[in-house]
Formats: sequence, C-alpha cells, structure tokens
Amino acid sequence: MPAYSPSLKNVRFYTLGCKVNQYETQAMREVLERKGYRDIEGQKGARCDLVVVNTCTVTQDSDRTNRYWIRRLRREHPQARLAVTGCYVEKNRIELEAMPEVDLIFSNGEKPFLAEKLLDPADTCESARASAPATFMPLSISKSEGKTRAYVKVQDGCNHACSFCKVSIVRGPSRSRALSEILEEVTRLRDGGYREIILTGIQLGAYGLDFESCAHVQERHYLLRDVIEACDRIEGIERIRLSSIELTDLGKSLRETFLNVPKLCPHIHLPLQSGDNEILARMNRRYTREEYRDVVLELKERIPDFELSVDVMAGFPGETEAQFANTLELLEILKPLKTHVFPYSRREGTRAADWDILPAQAVRDRVRRLMELAERISGKVRGGYLGRSLEILAEHENDRSGMSEGFTPNYLKVFFEYPQDVQGCIIPFKLTELFRDGFRGDPGKPR
Repeated sequence: MPAYSPSLKNVRFYTLGCKVNQYETQAMREVLERKGYRDIEGQKGARCDLVVVNTCTVTQDSDRTNRYWIRRLRREHPQARLAVTGCYVEKNRIELEAMPEVDLIFSNGEKPFLAEKLLDPADTCESARASAPATFMPLSISKSEGKTRAYVKVQDGCNHACSFCKVSIVRGPSRSRALSEILEEVTRLRDGGYREIILTGIQLGAYGLDFESCAHVQERHYLLRDVIEACDRIEGIERIRLSSIELTDLGKSLRETFLNVPKLCPHIHLPLQSGDNEILARMNRRYTREEYRDVVLELKERIPDFELSVDVMAGFPGETEAQFANTLELLEILKPLKTHVFPYSRREGTRAADWDILPAQAVRDRVRRLMELAERISGKVRGGYLGRSLEILAEHENDRSGMSEGFTPNYLKVFFEYPQDVQGCIIPFKLTELFRDGFRGDPGKPR
C-alpha cells in the first residue's frame, strides 16, 4: 500500500449503483474537500493520490462490475491509495480483503468518517468492522453534480425482506433523517441555485415510521408527506420529485399530496417486479397485481399528465410462461413511460438463493420480450404528447448529441439548442418531434 502522507490531496471517486450511493459519494466528496482534498474527475493527466470506489451489490453483475472497476482504477492510478466502500463491503469484505488492489475498506456506516480513517495509516483492510448504524448517518451536501436539481437523502435502510433482494441485509432497517436537517439542506441547495430536489432513500415511503422507537421524539409524527409539504414552503424550490417508492408505502394520504402540492412532480418510479400474484407472493412483495393496478389507474385518472416508471424482473425461480404472460398483460394496462427490465440474479443470503432457477436462454428470451414491449408502450405514451406545450427545467449539455436537455415535470426528456446558456431556467416547449428517447420542440421564453 502506498505510504500515507497528509500532502496527498488529489482524489477521484467512482460510484456504482443507486441514487442513494450517488448522494453519499457527494457527501464524502464534501467531507474531503473540507480537509483540503481536490476532486480531479475529468482532469486528464492529473496525479491521483486517493481513489474511492463506492460499490453496489444488487445483482451478480453488480458484484462483477465492482471488481472490474477496482482492478481498472488500480491500473490507471498505480501510485494512489485505493479505498472501497458501499454495499458490496457489507457481505463481501473477505473477497475485497483478498484483492491486492485494495488498500482500505470501510463500511456504509463509516462513510461520514472517511477523513478520520485516512489519517490513520494503520487503518487498512484489517480495520475494525463497523456494523450498520442504528440511526441516520450524519451525511449532508451543499451541491450536486448538476446545477439544476439535486438529490436529498431523507431515509436509509429497508424494512422489507423480498425473497430475492440483499438490500435489507446490507443496508439494515429503515432509519429516517430529522426533518430540521432535511430543510436545512434543501435551503442550502436553494441558495446554491438548485430549483428542483429529488427526495430519495432506500425505502423512501418508510420515512418517519422509526421515530416512535428512537431518540428523535420531536420527529415522531412526521411522515413523508410532511417532508414534501415542508419543502413546498421553501421559496425558490420550484419542483419536488420522489425517487423510487414501494406501492405498500404509497397510501391514500400520500397520493392526495400529489393533488395538494402543485410543486410535487406527477411522476413516480414504482417497482412492480411481476404481474402475477403467485410470483409476487413468492417474492414477498406484499401486494397483488389488482392492488397495484388500481392505485396506478387512480393516479392516472386524478393527476393531470401523471406518468409511471417501473422495474420488472424476468425469470424469477419457478416463473411459468403463463405467469410471465400475466406480467406482459399488466404492463399493457399500466402503460408505463419507462420500464427497467432485469433478469433474476441469485443473491446469497436471500430465501430465493436456494430455489431452482430457469434456463438461461429462457430468461434471456423473456428479457428481450419485455424490452420490446416496454419500447413499444413508451413510444405510444410519448407520442401522445406531440403537439402539447410543457415546461422543462433546462439541464446540462448532452455529451453525445452536443445538445442541451431538460425534463418536464412528468419526466419527459426534451433535447434542444438555445443561443444562450439557459441551464437552471424553466422554459416552455411545444413538443413537435420524437427524438431518441425524448422530444425536440419549439422553445418559449425562459424564466
């Protein structure tokens, strides 16, 4: 391992996995910046003294990707100290300790203390194993990767135990952030020019349910709807968006919030996983296809321009062709704007890990059929907006197209060219052309 020196200040982060991981990387970046470190992302040729890899372990592919990037980043930065954190650490630390590329390992619960760990040159792979924290990790941010919208982590952990999923194992039970800390962060981001916030967590809708059993007595009555309503009162924040939320957490009062809070964007990512009741029960998903369908159709009926994104798993152990057909049928009814398709991935420590899996070719075939259906449905949904005028929040320039892009409140992507820098502006657009996975259109006057 390269010897530690307090003069080694150039750092590079590499983040895999979910939006919570991205938020935590930004929080760690700011922790190190306060200690004099400098992020050299995008600076070709700059010497890197520290590499931090923030890992994911949601699938077998995630595990392979973690190892690939650890080895690649070691080759790219042979003189750097290489640290690994994230969910892969929680149950696969022994594998990481056996990798010669890795100098330092720290758990999710140790992320707030990265700077302190770096100051101790003896704190290497043999360091003490920190368990998942019992309360919300003391991490916060004052900026985000873009300049227009920012993720705000309000919750960590998961109370569910889906039979295929390691998340509750590696992240622990649900833990909520104090409302006062959330509002301080949102205000700080607003002061930094951000106009949209995305509330995020591992089981976002479980926010506040743990306050009754923890020391945050003053927080015990707050739920996710209270967070939304409090953020709505912060002037300068023009959009509030929810990241992924479970159907079981999307109760009537939270659904009403979409009608009562105009800033709350009419879009939800609502994991489905399967459209068959027997498979849902074996997954331990705690809802039926009928319950899922009825909630989504209610939202579509009551909320103007409401759009849906879903996760769907192909090839769950024991899934028959008829059960798979039920999923296809339900997607035709739901008409999601975006469908994220995943093949089943065996995860050690889960109940489904010992169940017989389907032949690989059958799983690949179902993935293909799901993706073809998802593309067709998405095209129809987007086509229904042609000729409509909607506002977008202008974001960064897309590196591939050379065009700027932005999103409508219901998460339609719009590509555009403008004679001046309008990043962070809200612009009305008439959507005139389907373009890639979004639109092009005629812009109005930015504000």
